[in-house]
Amino acid sequence: MRALIIEDSDDIAECIIESLSQMDIASDWFKEGRFVKSACHQVDYDVVILDLNLPDGDGLEVLRGFRVTGGEAPVLIISARISVADRVAGLDLGADDYLVKPFALNEFEARIRALLRREFASSTTNVEFGDLSFNTLTREFSVHGEALELSGRERSVLELLVQKNGNVASKKLIASHIYNFDSEASTSSIEIYVHRLRKKLARSGIKISTKRGLGYALALDIGD
Repeated sequence: MRALIIEDSDDIAECIIESLSQMDIASDWFKEGRFVKSACHQVDYDVVILDLNLPDGDGLEVLRGFRVTGGEAPVLIISARISVADRVAGLDLGADDYLVKPFALNEFEARIRALLRREFASSTTNVEFGDLSFNTLTREFSVHGEALELSGRERSVLELLVQKNGNVASKKLIASHIYNFDSEASTSSIEIYVHRLRKKLARSGIKISTKRGLGYALALDIGD
């Protein structure tokens, strides 16, 4: 998963980045709202974290522009503005949640988890693909009730494939899902994560199919 952070405070941004990293979420951080358009043009973010008091203007205008131009990612406003009017304005302009500074990181993480769960558009906690089960609350995978031991990036790749529900995820999309702008993404590294996942999914009844020239997709393993 990947988050976009618009926050002019180094200390706050660094805490958020570290907190998201512990949740296996890669982050891109900018201090000014003018970078939102270009960043979102390159990456399909899973969540946007937006401060309102920015050096180059009001974050509410940034939010308005993001929604008007088709931005669909859930937006969490973080702001020192505590008035009801500001909260109502943010929510009316398309924010999904509003968190007042200063805030506890465990509350921030809980709100991020809640926003990300909505992406699966499921009324239940568990998303099933064959015998593979994904808990949207804990972000844990299991097969036949037994937990899969996954690294952070393995989890993120499998999470994306489950979201695609059997449709193809391109290598470019996978890279944008697990790396930030500062990371060196490569085709070979994605192939390594897919190879590891295939080994861990062996005998699960689930396989990761290669769609030559397109990418990867989850499929039921019904044998040859």
